[in-house]
Amino acid sequence: MNRSHRPPTSHTSRVFPAVAALILLLSGLASSSALGQPMAKQLQKLKALAPARGYVIAHKDVKNPPKLFGGPISVTVTQSSGGVFVALPDRRRLDTYVFGTPSMPRAFAGTPGINGVPPPAREAEDDHYTRMKKPSPFGDKYLVMADGRMELHAVDATAVDGATTEDQVRFKASWKDKQGNTYEVRCCGMLASHGMEFPTFGGVVTNHILHGVTRLGTALMPTEFAYVAFWGMGEVRKNGKVLDKPRLIHGMLTEYVRGEGYKLAFDDEVTPTRMQFHLMIPPFMPDPPNLSFTEKPVKTGFTLPNGMELPFWHVMFENLETKAERGQ
Repeated sequence: MNRSHRPPTSHTSRVFPAVAALILLLSGLASSSALGQPMAKQLQKLKALAPARGYVIAHKDVKNPPKLFGGPISVTVTQSSGGVFVALPDRRRLDTYVFGTPSMPRAFAGTPGINGVPPPAREAEDDHYTRMKKPSPFGDKYLVMADGRMELHAVDATAVDGATTEDQVRFKASWKDKQGNTYEVRCCGMLASHGMEFPTFGGVVTNHILHGVTRLGTALMPTEFAYVAFWGMGEVRKNGKVLDKPRLIHGMLTEYVRGEGYKLAFDDEVTPTRMQFHLMIPPFMPDPPNLSFTEKPVKTGFTLPNGMELPFWHVMFENLETKAERGQ
């Protein structure tokens, strides 16, 4: 669909009354604790509509999930010097390919912000969506920090979600601000052997398309090929002191998804011939009993110019060395 020739639209409630009723009054990335009881129930219904929920339910109790066809893949990704790009809160521009139009919205179900984005949380102009109404970890604003170091050793052995996994991850990353403070992330004492609202493929997946239109992860990231990705629980440190644990940690080596001015790309702006590594610690925590997520800001220890603490880490590494091989 060409952005310059979008189809005519009408208001969402005229075309999808059931959807409009379900998401009525959801004005942003609100947690159920901040909502009245009726709206909390509506939010739970929205979460329950996550597209891959049925798939996760079918796999979560499998005690011996199948192994990866052809045998395990071992991957090493490192950065030993250079800076990192740290995302700041921003209102994500919304791609028509991913989010549709006001008359035909896409990617609205699931936990708002970590999966879909309800239409009331989107700004619209004429016949297309423009931006999210509230800031998120995904956008065009960023700053550069020094002395970025990262080391990932991952094994993708288990093919699908299950109650157990043979996947493995050893991960650590660090970087420094202008004041010389060192921020560090370590993972994974426990891998996410199955997902909440979308599959995690045993905790590690290789050679797969994620995010964007796939709904495997947040739709706020572009659709991107991931050479390796992982989900697990780890800890956040500042100057050697543990600030927050356990935290959900997601890392992935992908094709390049930043454009001119380091703007976060739309799907038709992805660069397939370059790579970057993304580290994400979202302001959400898994809610296993409900196969969903709840809002919980990360204790990062980094203060924004407005005096508030950065509530997530979204850090990008680009001075990378990679190695992968098939076998134990």
